[in-house]
Amino acid sequence: MKILLFLFLFFFGINLSQATNIVNLQDSITKGNKNDVSYLVEELEEVLVSTSKFLESSREISKKVVSINQNAVELANPKTSADLLETTGNIFIQKSQLGGGSPIIRGFSTNRLVISIDGVRLNNAIYRGGNIHNVISISPMTLQNIEVILGSESVLYGSDAIGGVMNFYTKTPLLLKTSNKKINSNISSRYSSAASEKMYHFDIAYSSKKISFLSSITQSSFGDLRMGGNGPTDYLRENYVVTSLDGEDVVVENSDSKIQKFTAYKQLNLMKKIFYQPNENLKFDFGIHFSKTNNIPRYDRLIIDDENDSFIFSEWYYGPQKWLLINNQITIDPNNKKIFDVLKIGTSFQNFEESRNSRKFGENNLNSRVESLDILSLNIDILKKINYKSNIKYGVEFIHNGLESKGKSSDLSNGLEGLISTRYPNNSSLKSFGAYVNFKDKIIQDLFLHTGMRFTFSNLKADLSQNNDFFDFTFENISLRNSALVGGVGLSWLRNNNNIWKLNINTAFRSPNIDDLAKVFDSAPGNVLVPNPELEPERSLGFELGSYFKTSNNIELDFSSYLTYLYNGMIRADFVLENGLTEIIYDGSLSQIQALQNSSRSLIYGLEFGMKWPLSQNLILKTQHNIIAGYELNELPFSLPVRHIPPNYGNFHVIFKKGKLNLDAFINYNSEIPFKDLAESERAKAYLYALDNNGNPHSPSWYTVNLRTKYSFTEKINCSFSFENFSDKLYRPYSSGISAPGSNFIFSLNYAY
Repeated sequence: MKILLFLFLFFFGINLSQATNIVNLQDSITKGNKNDVSYLVEELEEVLVSTSKFLESSREISKKVVSINQNAVELANPKTSADLLETTGNIFIQKSQLGGGSPIIRGFSTNRLVISIDGVRLNNAIYRGGNIHNVISISPMTLQNIEVILGSESVLYGSDAIGGVMNFYTKTPLLLKTSNKKINSNISSRYSSAASEKMYHFDIAYSSKKISFLSSITQSSFGDLRMGGNGPTDYLRENYVVTSLDGEDVVVENSDSKIQKFTAYKQLNLMKKIFYQPNENLKFDFGIHFSKTNNIPRYDRLIIDDENDSFIFSEWYYGPQKWLLINNQITIDPNNKKIFDVLKIGTSFQNFEESRNSRKFGENNLNSRVESLDILSLNIDILKKINYKSNIKYGVEFIHNGLESKGKSSDLSNGLEGLISTRYPNNSSLKSFGAYVNFKDKIIQDLFLHTGMRFTFSNLKADLSQNNDFFDFTFENISLRNSALVGGVGLSWLRNNNNIWKLNINTAFRSPNIDDLAKVFDSAPGNVLVPNPELEPERSLGFELGSYFKTSNNIELDFSSYLTYLYNGMIRADFVLENGLTEIIYDGSLSQIQALQNSSRSLIYGLEFGMKWPLSQNLILKTQHNIIAGYELNELPFSLPVRHIPPNYGNFHVIFKKGKLNLDAFINYNSEIPFKDLAESERAKAYLYALDNNGNPHSPSWYTVNLRTKYSFTEKINCSFSFENFSDKLYRPYSSGISAPGSNFIFSLNYAY
């Protein structure tokens, strides 16, 4: 029924939702004289951002915001939205499989970051502390722009926004100023050699004076990824497991050890957008997004071996990941502004489905655990101008997560099925309510103050009784209520047009979700994670100081220094049940019991430096560098490295633009993380890393030389060509389970009508 409803709405849907900045962008285009939408987007992104949920000048806000406009998206020509984020140079991407990509911002990852699309929060009750791949559900072919807040922003975005916020805004068809009607369409295709990728995209838009429509479809397919040939041989795929016709698992030699068997997958993305503006005071925005993959092999589990050098798993894959979003936003901008200047009401429904499927080497039983999550949300945001120099923003948010979780084991030799433990308690739920207020004031000439606070209450309910049929837990029902009050203050000082200083002090939090509190799964072979009903919210205190300079010869420099103290942090550690058990049988193996516990205190700090140097009208040098460190403070003075701290990383670009040609030659690099600086949890996963001279795992340094070009033959036809990793470097980004592509040719062609 959900699929039928989606198909109906996709082709016949009417009215309502999307992102604030795009709505305002439409106003700007409608009222202005520019016809070049891409140019206008770029212009606006340099001046206006919507990180506060309402458009405001980027110079006046105290947060550091990284923007990616449509022109940058087209030049980058990324395979996934995760790859697009990586092009900023401010975001590190970890991958456990080809069909994935977990962003890391300032040492925080996954459920300590917020992802939103068109103003709708994607974080849900089963976002995990490990690596996730939900961001690939957003097709880069549908994006208008991206805004990334670096650093905590829990006041506006609530739980999880400790490390940053990633706001994705999709394309919206424009309204016309006259009574004419217009139809536009785009056809795109792309091929990349390293994974034999084939992508096809089509969208069509209808525009009139009061209503506009846009529909798009994107189909992608990826083969097994080829790694580079020059680097640590530890990464090579020398052999792999196949299953014969009689059901026997056999280890075979890989004919090409640089081909990462098995990594191939396919993905489909659909989008429908409708924008309706009956008058200047009222706007309706409606959007439908649907994404589906086929089975995605988890490569890092397929390369694990035991003490006898035998593969542990013959199969380990994520089942089809399905995501449906229906969002709806009403914007009211009244003539009489006594009560409010702008009111936005947003509602959304999401359904997310995923599964984990595994079979151990030589065994017949395929274990499958399936999750289906329904999410309802309501957001009300209000802007009220107090006077010409100050305003107040306030609002409320309600979110309800309802989860179904199932588990079964299938005997492939005879087709018999049986029940197994579920990953999460079936029919569990998580509700949250939040209210915030944010105040902005121009204290003195060119000095802006931002301050705000937020209160959030969450209620989690889970019934563990069905898993007690498999495990001797001492608890059956969990009902956890948590609340958090956070606040922040920031200053933005516009010393002059060429110098800006920004200072922020913020508190942030993350409430335990169902994944934290109630899941049962094998975190690694020999370890099993069990529920801990005593969890409390994580909390953080953050400081940030940054500045922007523009010299007399137009060199632009910016830097940010930051420090975050995370306390009450949840980390995985050995756990003893009330009945004294320290080990249990999980999927046939005796496993050490572990649980998440609020026992971590850590300090994370770093420095970000960027430069843009226009050498001439056509030639620009651009670079971004990130230095970061983080340590667990539990065992002072013998502090241990924090798990999600990436190596120092950055890029260096030489950009040439002239006429119809755009050219970007660049270097990406990562520094080494030696064994002594690896987190303990990473040392235990030696199969992910190369071995140093002492036989210990480490993450080697690497760099790649790359080239991107884009050429416009006409206003309607353009093509892009990229050559990545010139030297065919063999490398694996930190904490990743899959090696990066070797030398990779990418070609794309776009036709706009």
